[in-house]
Amino acid sequence: MNRRFAGSLVASMMFAGMMIAGAAFAQAEQPFSTFQHDSSQPLEIVSDRLGISQAAQTAEFVGNVEVIQGTLTMRAQQMTVTYDQSSGDIRQLIATGDVLLSSGSEAAEGQRANYNVDTGFLVMEGDVLLTQGQSALSAQSMRINLNEGTGEFSGRVRTVFVPQSQ
Repeated sequence: MNRRFAGSLVASMMFAGMMIAGAAFAQAEQPFSTFQHDSSQPLEIVSDRLGISQAAQTAEFVGNVEVIQGTLTMRAQQMTVTYDQSSGDIRQLIATGDVLLSSGSEAAEGQRANYNVDTGFLVMEGDVLLTQGQSALSAQSMRINLNEGTGEFSGRVRTVFVPQSQ
């Protein structure tokens, strides 16, 4: 697998979630402006177990999965990566079980995240919560089109804006 692309994929998931949420946080000054990602940094994946299936073109990381690249961290109980066998490029990443994407004071969490590289869609489901400092946006699901920069939150969406002066 292409490690640099994997890091960029995780960063894209985090960045897209934060940028779309940023529009909802319009009252706060420079929402999610501290999010930084450096794809030149080494990518480290730690898990309790790794299984690879050449036939299915998947790598499955199981148990306390943690992906770290620079200041970006992604955690989940399980992560399945689907890749193109000839190029090693990642096609899809599915993280399940207490998914957390974080960088500094910014975070996105849910029970499941699915990023499809071919379509550019990121879907996070299951009590989704986006935070920046004390401000937050919650919903049952979010769907983001990374190619178009559009997103949608559904399932009793709630926002809490905390002025930066507090």
